[in-house]
Amino acid sequence: MPASQPRSPSSETGPADGAGWQARLELQFEQRAGRTRLVRNVHQGPLRLIRALQTDDGLTCHAVIVHPPGGIVAGDALALRMRLGDGARVLATTPGAQKWYRAEAGDATTTVRISAGAGAVLEWLPQPAIVFDAASVQQTVSLDLAADARALGWECLVLGRGAMGERFRRGLLRQRLELRVGGRTIWAEQLAARAGERLFESPLGWGGATVAASLWIVGADREVGERLVADLREHADGLGTCRCGVTRLAPGVAVAKILADDSEQAMGAAAALWALARPRVLGIAATPPRIWAT
Repeated sequence: MPASQPRSPSSETGPADGAGWQARLELQFEQRAGRTRLVRNVHQGPLRLIRALQTDDGLTCHAVIVHPPGGIVAGDALALRMRLGDGARVLATTPGAQKWYRAEAGDATTTVRISAGAGAVLEWLPQPAIVFDAASVQQTVSLDLAADARALGWECLVLGRGAMGERFRRGLLRQRLELRVGGRTIWAEQLAARAGERLFESPLGWGGATVAASLWIVGADREVGERLVADLREHADGLGTCRCGVTRLAPGVAVAKILADDSEQAMGAAAALWALARPRVLGIAATPPRIWAT
């Protein structure tokens, strides 16, 4: 596998040739003898699986994915491809926030494509992505689930570094989220806007918030799904200063949207909804991954 020399997390420059990092990670998990096992782990460039830890019961594998340079600059292209075989159970997360640095020229891109086979259980729970002022972002997250697979997941975007007084005043933000279940597209959402456009201030868009999170829930049966969505909506009303709405897209499929002015508030709200949904959708207690406590 080609070697790469990581940048300092504080660096905002790419490799010496200016071409940017081209990083790829391919993971495959299979159920073997009642346990989920990692059977393929191929990487190129600075995108790695640093841990694959089985839970005490051996049913679920926690996959911790890291981008050692710590930030993404113009010319970088990161691609994650993850496959879950029939019956595999995986919770994938990251140890820290992803940072999109300012772009002098060109785009920075990340692509996540995850597929889950029959009876598989997927949780995609990364830390937030922080979009620096003048960044040029292109992010794609695509999930392709078997008809009876179950999934919980989220994505969170933070505009600017609020603690430093920075706002997202220049730059371009493009995000595509897509969910397919049983070969049918259930949800496809696309954002494409330049900093300062009306979308970010409009009540039909971000409403002046600087943090937006999307959370999806797949796999509750019709009756449980209806009760769960009602409970999620009631729970969302008590999420403090966050604004939150929950939509039932199809039987067994729901999406929640969270707007906030602080990333910790938004992620706390997402985690609260995840904790409410997890036992009822996946049949697993809502125990946070150990990596979140480090």
